[in-house]
Amino acid sequence: MCRFVLFTLGRSKDIWILKPYRVLLLLLFASHFSMARDTLLLHRIQQVAHMAEYGQNEQAEEIADSLLQVLGNGSYRKDYMAQRLHLQLYKGKRYETKEENEAALKLLLATADEAGENKFYAICCKAKIYISLIYEKQNNPSLSREYLDEAQQICTRHGLEELYSTILIRRSLHHRWFAKNIDSAIYYAQKCMEYAQKHNNEFDKTEASLMLGIYAGKKGNNKEGIPHFLNAAYYYLHTNNYNDAALMFDNVSTHYSRMNMTIEAKQYSDSAFALFGKATLPMHAEILERRYQVFESLSEIDSAYHYLKQFHNVREKLVLAEETANIKRVTEQYQNDKKEQVIKNQRLQLLLVLLALTVIVVATVLIIRRNRKIVVQNKIISRQVEELVRTLEQKQVLLAELQHRVKNNLQHVISILEIQKESVDFNNIDELIRGNQNRIHSMALLYKKLNVSEKVNDLDIGRYITELAELVKDSYTLHGKKIALNVSCSVEKLSIEKALPLGLIIVELISNSMKHAFGKQNIGIILIDLAYDAAGKMVLSYSDNGSGFVFGAPIGKGLGMEIIHGLVEQLDATTTNENNNGFQLSITF
Repeated sequence: MCRFVLFTLGRSKDIWILKPYRVLLLLLFASHFSMARDTLLLHRIQQVAHMAEYGQNEQAEEIADSLLQVLGNGSYRKDYMAQRLHLQLYKGKRYETKEENEAALKLLLATADEAGENKFYAICCKAKIYISLIYEKQNNPSLSREYLDEAQQICTRHGLEELYSTILIRRSLHHRWFAKNIDSAIYYAQKCMEYAQKHNNEFDKTEASLMLGIYAGKKGNNKEGIPHFLNAAYYYLHTNNYNDAALMFDNVSTHYSRMNMTIEAKQYSDSAFALFGKATLPMHAEILERRYQVFESLSEIDSAYHYLKQFHNVREKLVLAEETANIKRVTEQYQNDKKEQVIKNQRLQLLLVLLALTVIVVATVLIIRRNRKIVVQNKIISRQVEELVRTLEQKQVLLAELQHRVKNNLQHVISILEIQKESVDFNNIDELIRGNQNRIHSMALLYKKLNVSEKVNDLDIGRYITELAELVKDSYTLHGKKIALNVSCSVEKLSIEKALPLGLIIVELISNSMKHAFGKQNIGIILIDLAYDAAGKMVLSYSDNGSGFVFGAPIGKGLGMEIIHGLVEQLDATTTNENNNGFQLSITF
């Protein structure tokens, strides 16, 4: 209606225009329409609750279904979520009443989840109580108790004390059916009555009255149970629940019969029988059986026979109806089983076809993957062969370079030996041999420490000079003397061109210290340090705490100092010498 008005008000020169007063009129009309719609919906929802309370469940369920269709669409779903959830709760309870437990569980579980997520805690709690009831009827105490505990946690956490009575009546029934503990069942029923009276919950008061009446009978307190049954009966009459009202009057009659109060038993049997026409068939049988027993107690044989005959007729109808229902159920089960078998056969055939197709697809995929894997492996092998060939060529080049360097360094050895021929002293032949051994060891160790890779020129200089210094020191035996050697190096890599002369310099310096520096002392210290200075140049610092000597002084026949001077020139280095408390030499290159 609103859309129709929007497109028919105010037209000027073939262009639709909404004039101000017409806009105001339109808004008032739309607002009135929306309010009328909302009022109608709320009235219909209240009508469902009222009809359900007074036993008009079929009509209430029909209205609830139509309202759920309306409230389930997009335009209403959010605004009327609470009302929709209440209707879903009622619908789930109706499913439970009609023993459609699967449908009831599905709807109630969804309602509980949605209500919990949107903070409608009372609805969520009620849904969980109904779920607990369904599991209770299905003889599943663990699940029933689990959902009842969850409902109680929600009540406690959110202060929903008005729902305690409903939870307590379920607790009472749990102790009756599963724990077989009548005393605990009575306790929870009494607590239910307290909370129901406090919050004026008539339904829970009636449930508590019914349970307390039954428990009193089981404990032999028939007189105590009668008021509870009467309270329940009056509530059922008030809500037009004639089935349960008749049953309550019949229970009162039973209790009076147990107390041998036949007149009172007949009076309440009459009350139950007065509802005969409004009660369903199963309750007819109970009422008729009770009347037969009452009249028999009164020795009114004709009346007793009359009601006994009616009781058997009703029982026969019940048995016949049950047999018919069983036959129908068995027939339907047979048809369903037959249909299920056909469906199973069809599914089996489909499964076999799908299985065959799956095998074919999997086999095809495996073959394709295997072929791809072979192609990839061939490419990898080809690439590895190419890398091996290239590596072999590089190693051949590196080997040739290494052989060339070995040749050059052997030439160094020959040159040293040639120089030494001029200064040879046969009285000191052992010292000559040791010195030459140390020099050759320095070259051998150099090649041992080389990283034979693409960069054959790189050397871990720290490890080289440390091991070389230890080797030279250990080649001398100074009896009764303790010589400490301390090597530090902050330079990581050094080329072989600089490492070889540097190593020979260290050999000569250590040999000189071991031979001449510590003659007059028993404890000696040798310090070697290789580091960078502020200008970025490398500095070899050598010192000992021996007798000391002047590095630049003229030399005699000693070959060591001559070799050092030559190697310093080869490094294009500068030297600094001090003789404070020993010998100190710095070589900067």
